[in-house]
Amino acid sequence: MCIQVQQITYIHPDKEVLFRNLSFTVGKGRQLALIGNNGCGKSTLLQIMAGKLQPSSGNVLRPDDLYYVPQHFGQYDEMSIAQALGIDRKQKALHEILNALAALNGWGLGNRSLSESMHTLSGGEKTRVFLAGLELQAPSAVLMDEPTNHLDNQGRNRLYEWVKKCRSTLIVVSHDRTLLNRLPETCELSRNALVCYGGNYEFYKQQKELQQNALQQQLDEKEKELRQ
Repeated sequence: MCIQVQQITYIHPDKEVLFRNLSFTVGKGRQLALIGNNGCGKSTLLQIMAGKLQPSSGNVLRPDDLYYVPQHFGQYDEMSIAQALGIDRKQKALHEILNALAALNGWGLGNRSLSESMHTLSGGEKTRVFLAGLELQAPSAVLMDEPTNHLDNQGRNRLYEWVKKCRSTLIVVSHDRTLLNRLPETCELSRNALVCYGGNYEFYKQQKELQQNALQQQLDEKEKELRQ
C-alpha cells in the first residue's frame, strides 16, 4: 500500500502556518529523502504521516504496519525496551523475544535486557533499539527522522547497509549526506508543495544550482533591459 497525503495543513499554536493544502503520494517501494530549510516542517510532516501528530486539516492514508523512527525519544523513557519495540503484547512471546534479542545483539545491544527501562539507555542506544525493531517488524513502509544523529560509525555503517538492502517504502529526514546520497530520490518541502527530483542529494544540489543560475541570468537580463 502506498502513503497518501491529502490536503494537509498544519498550523502551529502560535498561528504560524507551517504548510497548507499539501498533497502527494509515495508509491509502494519508492524511497526518497525529504529535505528543506530548517523549520520548514520536515519532522512535523513525518509525525503527521506516522499518525503521531494530528494535522489542522487534511488526511493521511498509510499502511497498517508503517514503522516510525523518531528523532527525539523522551516520550518513550517510561517504557521498557519490549514496549518500545511493540512486542510486549504479542502472544508468540518466546519466538518474538528470541528474535528481539538477536536483533538487539546485531545492533550492539546484546548486553541489554528487554525488561530494562528505556531511560537507562543513551541516545545512540535508543536509536539502535528502534532500528533493531525494523528487523522484527519487517514493515512495508518506514519513516526515519535523523536516524544517524546519535549513532557511532559502526551504527551508521550498519544503517547504510540496511538502506542498501531495504525494499520497503522509505522516507528519511537527515542532515547526513552520506545517508541522503544512498536514497534514489530527493524531495524538497516548501510551504505549499513537495518538489521531487529524480536523483540522490548530490543530483538535487546540481539541479538546484542550475535553477538558481538560470534565475539569476533572467534577473540580469531584465535588469539590462530596464537600463536600456
